[in-house]
Amino acid sequence: METYRELDEISKDILMEIGNIGAGNAVTSLSQMMDQPIELEIPALKVLSYQEVCRVLGQPEELQTGILVEVTGQMKGIFLFMLSETFTNAVIEAILGRRAQRIMEMDEMETSLVCELGNIMCGSYIRALSQFMNIEMDVSVPELCIDMAGAILSYPLSHWVIVSDDILLIENRFQMSGKAYRGHILFLPEQEDLGIMLHRLRGVAPWIRL
Repeated sequence: METYRELDEISKDILMEIGNIGAGNAVTSLSQMMDQPIELEIPALKVLSYQEVCRVLGQPEELQTGILVEVTGQMKGIFLFMLSETFTNAVIEAILGRRAQRIMEMDEMETSLVCELGNIMCGSYIRALSQFMNIEMDVSVPELCIDMAGAILSYPLSHWVIVSDDILLIENRFQMSGKAYRGHILFLPEQEDLGIMLHRLRGVAPWIRL
């Protein structure tokens, strides 16, 4: 298996279960970080092409905040957490009590906060994936990028040996202070590691009660 589109239903179910566990861990950490309750719907898992991902993420000219975490160890690749300008400002306001004037001009404290948010979201999924597959995965310090969705996506695709035809996208819907927000996590493993991941998922399937 070399692409996400070769996933069978059992492997998809396992990825969904990993998504549920990661989301549960993430929302607990986020609620503590923001000192307020946060509701999170069951994540939606999609396998999309690069062009489809860009359409899902919003209008082409809309600014997005991307937090990129590089994964090394027994599996290599990129986790990318993307959130809208509205969501970014909501997080800053909830924790710091102020809104960023422009997300392109966030100060050091605001930037650090948003990076920590991405670290929490990506880290929750990485730990869940690592535990299910029983492999060691190390993560880098988060990198922040603010740009249009297509420009943000082009960065990991051009700097790492990534499977670019299919991208695994996990859509999270948050309810916070009576308002709804969306955040997206993209997982882009290196070519040689995608087959290993899919093989291991099939290997653990008989031992997991879904």
